[in-house]
Amino acid sequence: MDRDTLLTLLGSFEPMAKDRPYTLSPPVDHGLFSVQEVSCKDSDGIPITALLLIPSHIDTNTLHPAIIACHQHANQFEIGMEEPAGLAGNGENAFALPLLEAGFVVICPEHIGFGRRRVRYDDHSPMADREGERWLFIEELLTGRTLLGKSLRDLSCIFEILSHLPFVDSKRIGIAGHSMGGLMSFFFALYEKRIKAVASSCGIAPLALLQERRLNHNFSMYLPNLLNHGDTEDLFSLLSPTPLYLTFGANDPIFPKEGSLLLCQRAEEAYAGTDTLITEITEDGHGYTAEKQAKSVEFFRKWL
Repeated sequence: MDRDTLLTLLGSFEPMAKDRPYTLSPPVDHGLFSVQEVSCKDSDGIPITALLLIPSHIDTNTLHPAIIACHQHANQFEIGMEEPAGLAGNGENAFALPLLEAGFVVICPEHIGFGRRRVRYDDHSPMADREGERWLFIEELLTGRTLLGKSLRDLSCIFEILSHLPFVDSKRIGIAGHSMGGLMSFFFALYEKRIKAVASSCGIAPLALLQERRLNHNFSMYLPNLLNHGDTEDLFSLLSPTPLYLTFGANDPIFPKEGSLLLCQRAEEAYAGTDTLITEITEDGHGYTAEKQAKSVEFFRKWL
């Protein structure tokens, strides 16, 4: 599969302006870092939100590397961008915190369908459970697009904002995420070639194997017609040699170990002759453990 095919499968989107207007709320001090809410609109005029986290100990008069931190799914649609920052949800998933301690600027985007971006009825009440996600998936399909493509376009807006901040080095931007966030991180690094390093935890799998095992995933996992062109394991050649930290749990109930082994093998083949790849299958489950978060920090320190 080549990159043009992948971009076609993601859907037909209108060209996006590079300099999209945005607003930043006043900073709120959280000790280790300050938080500002970022607001902008996508090419359809739909609001996009994110949290900009700035380490308190850095000098904002100089340039710093930055990380886009993508939140998980977990069927917790009321929680979104605040979880990686440790402001809501499961504290074990606050993987932005060790990155902030290491001096990285971090931005946590809110994926469409979550938090403030949940689908709402006319009375402003949110659609229940996964109905909002399913509605978004169908809405994109009806216009020749995909939910994953829409999410990547949103991340492009966030990337442009981040790259224009006066204290961010636009040539040293990476992306990280767990579960659905790991999926977003992997695919955004394919989509946006200016991403310099990517850490993906428990986020991708061979789709043919998931179908064989009758394992359903979040709706952003699926691109119509993909299996007629290849599968997830065929995409590493498009990403290499971009530095990649790819981690899975051997006992993950929704990502079969056989699939993770295949992905690691194919990644190693695609990255042969480089030193920019880390693959691992650890003896745990579906989690971005403290050990893996620490390894991500060292990975980004090396490549950013």
